[in-house]
Amino acid sequence: MKFTAKQYAQALYEALQATSPSDTEAVLDNFVQILATNSDLRMFDDIASEFHKQELAVKGVKQAVVTSASPINNANEQAIVEALNKIVKSKIELDKKLDPSLVGGVVVQVDDLFLDSSVKANLEELKESLSK
Repeated sequence: MKFTAKQYAQALYEALQATSPSDTEAVLDNFVQILATNSDLRMFDDIASEFHKQELAVKGVKQAVVTSASPINNANEQAIVEALNKIVKSKIELDKKLDPSLVGGVVVQVDDLFLDSSVKANLEELKESLSK
């Protein structure tokens, strides 16, 4: 049976919650052995990301992935966080990524919410509407 990164992260989170701090290292060692046995060590980065999301969820914080063409300055970052806090009614942690192909603007994803205000998307919409 194959497991997803989310399933692995959930299992690890639950195991660590049920374990005393002195046994954490043994739990992590066993977890890595399970990944190796299942040939899933390549999933480590995805599992770590899902584990972090699990930790944030317990704290009532949602992770937003914000992709922009160039680095976002502090003022814009704060404005994005404030706007997202109102939309999703939760505290937000930003995971910032760069994609120069966006030309400008941002693409934001929080859970199932996807907002694309990139110049690239706007140009594609314009191209599509002009071709009709």
